[in-house]
Amino acid sequence: MVEPRRQELERLYREAVTVADRARGWFDGPGARWRAGLSPDNQALVATESLAATSRLMASMSWLLDPSHAVEGAPLPPFSGDTGGTVPALFTGTPGEAIIIASRHIAARIAALSQESA
Repeated sequence: MVEPRRQELERLYREAVTVADRARGWFDGPGARWRAGLSPDNQALVATESLAATSRLMASMSWLLDPSHAVEGAPLPPFSGDTGGTVPALFTGTPGEAIIIASRHIAARIAALSQESA
């Protein structure tokens, strides 16, 4: 039987991988075409937010892959990934908005888990 903590960590990891795949698909495909039609300042904003979402997801996956986290009853180390902020209005109504929100939600859930076990 898989322990509850391990199940939650595996569920979060699968979710992070799914969101990372969606991010790559959108930011490298339709999002890149959308970005190309924007002003240089907005192109920079989109590129920065794309990198932030990717970094947030990579930090989440890295933290989740640490095998010591699966030990029931042991405290989880703190998660230092980015968890918040507002989504730039430029993304409103785009798939990028949902990706950014999902990446922040995953990171926030990890941070909450790590604080609960401290």
